[in-house]
Amino acid sequence: MSDEFRVVQVSDTHVSHRHPHFLANWRRFAAAMAADPPRLVVNTGDASLAGARHPEDLVAAAGLHAALPCAWRIVPGNHDAGDHPALCDGSGRRLEVTRARLAACRAALGPDRFLEDIGGWRLLGINGMLLGSDLPEEEEQFDWLEAARAGAGGRLLALFLHKPPFLSDPAEPGPVYWSVDPRARARLMGLLDDPRLRLVGCGHLHEHFARRHGAAEMRCCPSPAFVASPTLQPELAGGTRETGWLEHVFHPDGVATRMVTGGDLAPTLLDDVVDEVYPERRR
Repeated sequence: MSDEFRVVQVSDTHVSHRHPHFLANWRRFAAAMAADPPRLVVNTGDASLAGARHPEDLVAAAGLHAALPCAWRIVPGNHDAGDHPALCDGSGRRLEVTRARLAACRAALGPDRFLEDIGGWRLLGINGMLLGSDLPEEEEQFDWLEAARAGAGGRLLALFLHKPPFLSDPAEPGPVYWSVDPRARARLMGLLDDPRLRLVGCGHLHEHFARRHGAAEMRCCPSPAFVASPTLQPELAGGTRETGWLEHVFHPDGVATRMVTGGDLAPTLLDDVVDEVYPERRR
């Protein structure tokens, strides 16, 4: 038996039956998984188009993932469970993460964190939308994460979450929309600085970039659903804006990652449909 295994990371799939603009690219992704199933598919959030506002989108995302020919896990994104409280001004443009939204997300998509021991690896997925939320579940998750790290023994570690822990520097002050809340990031540093950590897989930016931090490589996963123009989304991390996903091949001593793009994936531009699929942004 080979000591290698393959994990496909997909992110920001934004599926919905209400607005099916991005379903064609999801079907192309699902067909690729059927042709060559990986050990595990990890969706690093925004699996749904707007599940925090329309729970039926969460149900749609769950059904589409359930049809994949392999094991899968989803960690929530801001469109699934709500966003950082500091970003929500009561206008309804952005919805705050709440216990009710967390419950709806878990009911549809399953547990919002995971631990998978495969060979000499421990793969960890966390609900990044709890980071900085000050909800009781945030503290519970930090306790769980520290116990998972402490109990890993000699296993190498990989971490999956929605937002990048940082864009360019662990000491940067924010912004909390595009990366993890700095207060919460400080609490993550024990894991981020752990020499056993070799991969941080995130999403949210709809672009692909790689950063080194200690022994780990941070890989931001592109979206198979769409890209956004610099007019709609400013340049943040100098990444590549293409539709696609990431393939991680885990070896006994490291991870080889490649971006999968092109082929039948349509290079959908969010600018063309944003007012239809996200009308709340006009508020």
